[in-house]
Amino acid sequence: MDKLVAFFKNVWFRRVIAVICWGYTGFMVWIAWLTFAYYFQFENPTPAFILYLFINVAALGLFILSRRQVITRVNSFILPPIVFLVTFFGFGNWYIIIPPVVVMLVLFFVNASNETLKTVLGTMYLLLFVIGIAGHIGVTRFIGNLNLLGPDLSTRDTSYESLSKNGEYRLVRYLDSYPDRNTMTYYVEYTGDDYKLPQGVAKKVFGCKSIHVAAYTSLSQNFVEWKTSTKSGKQTEVLLVDGKVEQENPYLVDKTKSTVKSTSGSAAQSAASSVQSSAASSEQSSSPQ
Repeated sequence: MDKLVAFFKNVWFRRVIAVICWGYTGFMVWIAWLTFAYYFQFENPTPAFILYLFINVAALGLFILSRRQVITRVNSFILPPIVFLVTFFGFGNWYIIIPPVVVMLVLFFVNASNETLKTVLGTMYLLLFVIGIAGHIGVTRFIGNLNLLGPDLSTRDTSYESLSKNGEYRLVRYLDSYPDRNTMTYYVEYTGDDYKLPQGVAKKVFGCKSIHVAAYTSLSQNFVEWKTSTKSGKQTEVLLVDGKVEQENPYLVDKTKSTVKSTSGSAAQSAASSVQSSAASSEQSSSPQ
C-alpha cells in the first residue's frame, strides 16, 4: 500500500499525468469546432452524453492529481477561453456546456498557481463569460438566433433530407416564418466531413451551399430534388429547381473552377517557359562565334 501511495506521489508520474491532461484541452478545442460548424442529430443521445460525462469526470480527476505541476497550471489558464467558445457556439445545449464548465471552474480554483495571478485572470475570464453570454442573449432576443454559419440551425427541417445517388452530398432545407409568408431555404452539404457519434452523427454545416428559397403553404411541398442528367456524354447529378430549372451541384462547380484556374496557371507558366527558352535560343544563335 505504501509503495502504491509513493507511486502516485512521485513527481514524474504527476508530470506525465499533467502532459496527458493536454489531451482534454485538445478535445475541448474539437468540441468547440463541432458546436460551431456542425449540426448534431441523435437517435438516442444518452450513450453519447454518458461517454462525454465520463471523459470530463476522468479529466477532472487527473487535473486534481496534477494540480501542482506547472504544465497543469498553464493548462488551467488556457482552458477557460476554449470553454467560453463551447458555451458561446453551443449556447442552449447545456448537456455539452455544463460538464466542461464544471471542470474549468474546479481546476481554476484548485490549481497551485499564484493567488494574485488567479484573481486577475479570474476577473478577466468572468467578464468574458458575462459580456459574451449577455451579448448573445441580447442579440438573440432583439435580432434573432446568432449564427455565423449562414443557416439558422434551429429552423432546420429534421424530417427532410435527400442524399445524392453516390451519397456524397446532402440536400436539406430550413423553414422560416414571417408575418406575411413562410419560406423554405434549400442547402447542399458535403457528407464526407461528417463525424459518427455514439447513436448519432455530427453533420458538417460550415461551408454549405445555398440553392433556392421559395414560399410554401404546406410542408409536403418540395421545390428542389436530385436528378440525373447527361452532359457532354457523361451522366451527372444535378438539382431540379421548381420542377423545370436544372442547377449544377455548387460543390462540383467550385471544384471545376479551381481545376480550371490551376490548369490555366499551369498553361501560363508553360507558355512563359517556352517564350523564355525561345528567347534564350535566339540570343545564342545570334551571338558571334
